[in-house]
Parts: sequence; C-alpha cells; structure tokens
Amino acid sequence: MALSFSHRHDADAVTVAARGEVDLSTADDLSRAIEDAVAGPATTVTVDLGDVTFLDSAGINVLLRGRRLADERGTSYHVTNARGMVGQLLRMTGVWDHLTTPAHG
Repeated sequence: MALSFSHRHDADAVTVAARGEVDLSTADDLSRAIEDAVAGPATTVTVDLGDVTFLDSAGINVLLRGRRLADERGTSYHVTNARGMVGQLLRMTGVWDHLTTPAHG
C-alpha cells in the first residue's frame, strides 16, 4: 500500500495525517511532510498515525528526527493514534513516551 498524507491547519497547529505503510521506500516522503510542517509557522505539529498500517525502523527514525527538529525550533511535537502493530512497535522500542510527551526545557 502506498503512503499518502493530508494536512490540517488549525490556528497555530498543523496535523500531518499519514495513511498507508511507512517503510524504507516511503520514509523520505513522511520525513519531507514532517520537515515542512515543523519549518512552517505552526507552534504545534501533530503526526497522526491512525491510518498507518505498517511502520519499520526507517519510519521510527523519521518520527524521532521530526521530534529533534521540532525541539530545536521550540515547536511542540506529538505523535498520536498509533494503533495495532504500529502502536505496539513504538511502545516495544521505547520511543512512544518520547514521541508523545512534551519536551522539558
């Protein structure tokens, strides 16, 4: 299944909603979508994984890189709605709390 995105803007927030599979062949697309959202004027970026059916280590790296970029810009960054195998993988690898908890300055 291919990967697609939608962007929702609400005041100072943007949500990048991903749909499909995030793997080595699609991770760069997700990375660009997150980087664009973080580089914009939003003070909050949310990555919604509710419709992501597969995630591998390349996808995890993209999510972590997004968090690092947001932290560097002082932008709030959250990953939400990881379900099924995707949620289990993020919890099992120990990154879920880091991706969902606000940074402490």
